[in-house]
Amino acid sequence: TFAQSNLMKAYYAKENYEKAMTYAQKVLLIKDLETRIKGDANIIIARSAFKTSDFNTAKKAYQAVEKTALGKLKAEALYYNAYFKTQEKQYKASNKVIQNLASNYAAYKEFGAKGLILMSQNFYGLKDAYQATYILESVLKNFTDYPKVIKDAKTLLTTIKANESKTNTSVKQDN
Repeated sequence: TFAQSNLMKAYYAKENYEKAMTYAQKVLLIKDLETRIKGDANIIIARSAFKTSDFNTAKKAYQAVEKTALGKLKAEALYYNAYFKTQEKQYKASNKVIQNLASNYAAYKEFGAKGLILMSQNFYGLKDAYQATYILESVLKNFTDYPKVIKDAKTLLTTIKANESKTNTSVKQDN
């Protein structure tokens, strides 16, 4: 158990995601596994699967993580729950998950900020460009400590404004 657990972590650290998932899956087959080790295996599977674009596996693993995780891992699992719902165009359901993330895991600001970007995508998917741009402008103002989040917010805001300016002459593409 200990050796396989260490191997899954080592392979993940070396960005060998296929082997990390293989060892994590072996760990999950062990009977009477400690909850913490089971959680470690599930998060390694979730992250590795996501990085290798195996989104079905990532989604299932994040669902397993969400059931038992606390703190930052719970915030991460909730974010990905919302992410997959957005990808499936379940915009309202995704927003509910993001509201849970924002209310109960506010201490994990980066996941909260990323969740707000998803919420913006959801509102845009629901044809509410005003709410979508309002959220993104709020992210740009309030989450300057997270350069990747800011970059993603700017990119999405530019896309929304460009799309909206094609159909609405009152929207300017000045940002």
